[in-house]
Amino acid sequence: MDFKNLVIIGERINPGFRSSKKLFDESDIDGIRKLAASQAEKGAKYLNVNIGDRAMKDQAFYREVIRAIQSTVSLPLSFDFPNREVQEICLETYDPARANGARPIMNSISELRWDMLELYKKFRFKVILMVSERMEDGERISNKTPDEVYMTARRMIRYILETADNISINDIFIDVSVCPVAGDMEGLIRMAVESIKKIGSDRELKGVHMSVGLSNISIMVPPQALNNSPLKLYLESAFLTNTVPFGLDTIIGTPGREYKNLPENDFVLQGFNEALKLDGIEAVMRIQKLYME
Repeated sequence: MDFKNLVIIGERINPGFRSSKKLFDESDIDGIRKLAASQAEKGAKYLNVNIGDRAMKDQAFYREVIRAIQSTVSLPLSFDFPNREVQEICLETYDPARANGARPIMNSISELRWDMLELYKKFRFKVILMVSERMEDGERISNKTPDEVYMTARRMIRYILETADNISINDIFIDVSVCPVAGDMEGLIRMAVESIKKIGSDRELKGVHMSVGLSNISIMVPPQALNNSPLKLYLESAFLTNTVPFGLDTIIGTPGREYKNLPENDFVLQGFNEALKLDGIEAVMRIQKLYME
């Protein structure tokens, strides 16, 4: 992988993947152990853990999954569920000693879910902040511009640093949400790229981490581009090429993928960059030109 300092949070322990969902449906603890070990061997620095809706119904199983993973690998875990009760179960079960003292990550807090931060009074963890939405006059509002994302990030970081004792900016990850580029009619990928640049250029935010769910970008496209390059990998690499220099340092993704720092004349990067400048159907059609005659 060209991006040597990129931290990968292994994404596969998640029912969004059909093979993983089958493990949960069948309560296949041995299979979950193997999945954790595979991601660790391929270079993950954290493991994302999300068992889906079963987390609300079967807390005993969630505890069993966490203990099984921690008995298999020594990586810290990232608990991915937007519910305080579930997060408390995860944090109670997590054993820092089995992760060489490393704290887990809580994913994710937004301005609509500040109650989750109250768990910091009992536990120590890092946080992923969701800045794609904000609370304004008691209403949930989706952020539509890089400035709105940036200001939400600044506001949330300031609140956490003032509220949670002994937490540092280095314990905070900003999740700049991305969507499938093949269906991006609203310029959300462009907004993500520009938001990362704004956050990364703010000296007051130096030390904060930025992350995305990278594999979301390449959903809905075929495996190969017209020039026979691996399209999914190269679209994800195009995003990294545009953002890592400006501070993106963490992805929730699949360990072992050989992400490339693409040259300016790369066929996929050129198409990706041109699509960033377009709006609506024209942006989608430019991506389609990468794989359709």
